[in-house]
Amino acid sequence: MTASRILLLGAGAMGKVAAQTVASFPETGSLLIADLDAAAAQAVASACGGKAKAARLDVTNHAELTALMRQADLVMNCVGPFFRFGVPVLEAAIAAGVDYLDICDDPEPTQAMHELHGRAQEAKITAIVGLGASPGITSMLAAHAREELEETEELIAAWNIEEDAGGDDKVAYSAAVVHWMQQCSGTILECDHGRLTEKKPLVEVSLDYPGRGTRTVYTVGHPEPVSFHYSFPDLQRSFCVMVMPGFWIKEFKELAEQIDQGAMTLEEAGKKLVEDAAGDSFIDKLMENFARLFDGPRMPIFFALAKGRKNGRPARVATSIRSIPPGMARATGIPLALGARLLLQGRVAAKGVIAPEIAFRSGEFFDLLAPYCTHPEPLQASELVEVVVET
Repeated sequence: MTASRILLLGAGAMGKVAAQTVASFPETGSLLIADLDAAAAQAVASACGGKAKAARLDVTNHAELTALMRQADLVMNCVGPFFRFGVPVLEAAIAAGVDYLDICDDPEPTQAMHELHGRAQEAKITAIVGLGASPGITSMLAAHAREELEETEELIAAWNIEEDAGGDDKVAYSAAVVHWMQQCSGTILECDHGRLTEKKPLVEVSLDYPGRGTRTVYTVGHPEPVSFHYSFPDLQRSFCVMVMPGFWIKEFKELAEQIDQGAMTLEEAGKKLVEDAAGDSFIDKLMENFARLFDGPRMPIFFALAKGRKNGRPARVATSIRSIPPGMARATGIPLALGARLLLQGRVAAKGVIAPEIAFRSGEFFDLLAPYCTHPEPLQASELVEVVVET
């Protein structure tokens, strides 16, 4: 086996986890951490051991970015927000002729990157977009649910902000918060009647989870409906939802309205959300309403629901993950690194721009992920994913 040269873009929390994880693999010969902040890149490289080096890089400099990519066998992209940087970085990878993975969590660039499929095929590269927690883990849960059905007409991806993700995650201003504001405002992409359609976000949905019951959840813009549309052309409907306390939705809708009216930028709304989360009044309200946090049955932290036919009869399937890598940085960065390992091992034959749900076998992916899943408790690979089938 020839050890590979990996270029990792972005030295933030998720990039650091991805870098440390991929550095531990025997398939990795060398690892270059590149970031606009040279000190941050060096700090991550130092945490990765002797395989890693650091470089300063501005990803908006196409010539410099492409030149650096040509020195690598594989690019891992953790530079966000992806609605700004996702497409140009992938275009650079295509120009450089180098395989690519990212943690893109925005639907609009996901659509634009899938439209680069032909160019990526011509360049003979594999580009896997959206491999983190959501999308990523949720994508593989949806693929697993689909495997239970003979025909699938609807796929729902979901993530639950009521559940503790472990680690030391706090609401802090970052690209992730700006992303959150982006996907709760304006319009979002959903698959409806087999076509990608613009819809309003934060729409209430009465979700019936097999074996758990019904509760109100809220639509949100996310890549899964977009990637499912490209991955599964027969799919008629797909959307993404958030599980959150009912009393939080007012805050989100007010911020979204301010953004839509032009009274706030995404960055200003993100900072307001962080300020409110840090304020005593917000915490007091949270504690006062603790008994009302669960407006219905508790839901898993990440899950997928599929509707279709099994044995010739209507059926629904719910798949969820019982344990995750602790903290959202690990839950995002580790899946990316595992995808890189599978790609380096030659487990992905397809060329072009593809999503995790068709790039990997779900069982193989979760078997690799299981040893890293320790929150709320470690589980064997055979116990990691819960599957509920209702006919």
